[in-house]
Amino acid sequence: MCPKDIASFPLKKILLIGLSCLGDNLVLTPAIKLIRDTFKKAEIDIAVGPAAKEFAENHPWFARHFILEKKSLGQWLRSLQEIRHFRYDLTVDFRNSLLPFLLRTRYKMTFFWSEFHSDKVFTHESERVLQQLKPFFPLSEEIRLYFPLYPSEKEKAEKWLKSFDIKRSDILVTINPGANFSGKRWAKEKFAAVGRQLVQEFEAKILVTGGASEKALAAEICASIQSRNVINIAGKTTIRELAALLENCDLMITNDTGPMHLAVAVDCPVVSIFGPGNPYRYGPLGPRNQVIHSQISCFPCQNPAKCHHQFACMKQVEIEQVIQACRFILNEGKQLYLFDFE
Repeated sequence: MCPKDIASFPLKKILLIGLSCLGDNLVLTPAIKLIRDTFKKAEIDIAVGPAAKEFAENHPWFARHFILEKKSLGQWLRSLQEIRHFRYDLTVDFRNSLLPFLLRTRYKMTFFWSEFHSDKVFTHESERVLQQLKPFFPLSEEIRLYFPLYPSEKEKAEKWLKSFDIKRSDILVTINPGANFSGKRWAKEKFAAVGRQLVQEFEAKILVTGGASEKALAAEICASIQSRNVINIAGKTTIRELAALLENCDLMITNDTGPMHLAVAVDCPVVSIFGPGNPYRYGPLGPRNQVIHSQISCFPCQNPAKCHHQFACMKQVEIEQVIQACRFILNEGKQLYLFDFE
């Protein structure tokens, strides 16, 4: 399988088997960085699910990426054959699947036993995964998420913001009202009410974001805020472009989604609204971020897909709770800019 002193081996090619979506792979980045820093001279590839394609492509940490298609057995076998074209010194399987045993790889790092015995309620997923690497690598005390950007992407974001007449001295807030699971969506009217208050109180400039399927939702919120300070960018950015914009933001207000973790990874403070989910395990990592939830009897939720309370947890989150959390972050982060740099 995998020797305990693998960190001392001069490995040249490593395959990481990642997860299915953006957020889950971002949560893996502390573990991925630990492996990358240990084997600085190794070429590292990653295999992810289709929904995580934008996480992996053009990522500076990976030499190449593979998409694990599962729509049919034929697609899955073709994905497997593509990966089998390469020989790896080490495969690290974060899915805990049988895939490493079907590949041409010398050493296989899997976590079946530790996965079964690890805490999946009160331990953050990033820390839980890191602890699984502990028998093989020395762990750092700091745990944070990563999503490295290229200088050209940062420059493009600055030009884009300038085209929106957004200055460095402006307070810039992103509202992310969508979520793949409808039960995790806070009411659009409440998002709009928070946006109106931030425009009134802080003269904030607001970007409303979302995927291509969330354009109408974003448009409704923009129309409801009724301000020239609000800009709808839903469906207009790639994940990497969104990350570069978030790096310039003072705050993101969001549901429990992949973009929440993306904001954390580029050091954008987050106010995250949790209903059917577990913020202990999947909340925004780091002390600057705020989690808003209603502590009803079933919190933290362990089975969001089978809610017996009509998502009362989400409905009970009040507008003023979110505004107070936004004030806490924005008042703390205020800076005085005498000049707006070009």
